[in-house]
Amino acid sequence: MTRESTGMKRRSFLGWGTAGLVALCSAVGISLGAVVRFLTPSVFYEPPQTFKIGNPGDYPFGQPTFLADEKIFVFRDRDKGFAVASGVCTHLGCTVAYFQSDQRFHCPCHGSVFNADGTVIHSPAPRPLEWFEVTLARDGQLNVDKDKIVLPTYRLMV
Repeated sequence: MTRESTGMKRRSFLGWGTAGLVALCSAVGISLGAVVRFLTPSVFYEPPQTFKIGNPGDYPFGQPTFLADEKIFVFRDRDKGFAVASGVCTHLGCTVAYFQSDQRFHCPCHGSVFNADGTVIHSPAPRPLEWFEVTLARDGQLNVDKDKIVLPTYRLMV
């Protein structure tokens, strides 16, 4: 064997060895990236549960105002003040409608009916509608906190 042929074999070996080492490092890097991604929690952030809904003067007396983005009904009564009810049926989460004619909430999905205070009149809803705390913020706007469930008799006088 000549010296030249031995050098070619070494170069060929080093070339294949380098390619193999690069492939191994790439595979390990990709695997570590997958492990890190697997261990990182997939978190779905909910919208804030406390939010402002505007000034008291924005809401008329009598018929409740439905805020679709927040799925709440804002009630305003001259004598009783403000109240905020959930617009989400406790059965399967459909959005209920309020009918002034009978002063009841009706679920269009499965026929649940709720009294004006949110109590269940007609099943399949297992629980009454929730009522949320409404307060007056320092800037004069109404502030609703969905994390604070209150009795249906709770009212904010402004």
